[in-house]
Amino acid sequence: MKHISSLAIGVTIAFSAVSADQKPSSLTDKAHPSISAQVRLSSWWIARHAENIAAVEAANDPKKDRKIELLMVGDSITHNFDKDGPGAVVWKKHFAPLNALNLGFGGDRTNHVLWRLDHLPQLKTAPKAASLMIGTNNICWGSDQPKQAADGVQAIAKKLNEMYPEMEILVLGVFPRRRTLDHPHRKEIIELNSHLPKLLKNISNVTYLDIGSKFLDNKGFLSEEMMPDTTHPSEKGHEIWAKAILPTLKDLMEGK
Repeated sequence: MKHISSLAIGVTIAFSAVSADQKPSSLTDKAHPSISAQVRLSSWWIARHAENIAAVEAANDPKKDRKIELLMVGDSITHNFDKDGPGAVVWKKHFAPLNALNLGFGGDRTNHVLWRLDHLPQLKTAPKAASLMIGTNNICWGSDQPKQAADGVQAIAKKLNEMYPEMEILVLGVFPRRRTLDHPHRKEIIELNSHLPKLLKNISNVTYLDIGSKFLDNKGFLSEEMMPDTTHPSEKGHEIWAKAILPTLKDLMEGK
């Protein structure tokens, strides 16, 4: 814990002067927030990022028995695979054996993921694959338009490919929110996902998969059993998620 705390303090000091809307110099003035890397100056967020830095450092240390072969990238929906979340049992059963690192942070938007990837040490041995599901916080209650959020997903996929050119990347369509098809949030997500196939098609080693229908009945209704708060999957929802992506993910990791 002392090591994590010192890392958190160091990260906080190093980046406390970074403006929340500061853009990388490589972006033009026309860049919108979804594709502009942004830090979140929150103590738990910085601490969690420091824990991921420590995990990468451990994987890079030949004296430590730590291997990272799969990156699970996202927001609170992915974060909930952690030990205190509803997906903990599913993670232990399906993803821990794949040597996965949970890069899901509650409340994150695409711009926050870009910052985290910019400030995460490089693994000496590239992961075999990454799974990415992000964007719901950009829209719905967020300020971005669906196309802008989709641009953010594209930017993250490009960033992951630049970090590890040989790594396979599985991009998931954003999961449905709210109970019914006519809810404005559901419509925004459908629009966001509609842009992804075109935006991702020219990025090397990227596979797109939309499993949203797995959570719905034949009328498009999202049950409380599947997502109690209409946004975050239950344990059953996490199991459905895992079973829906694992065949594709394992094929990608095995080079099939």
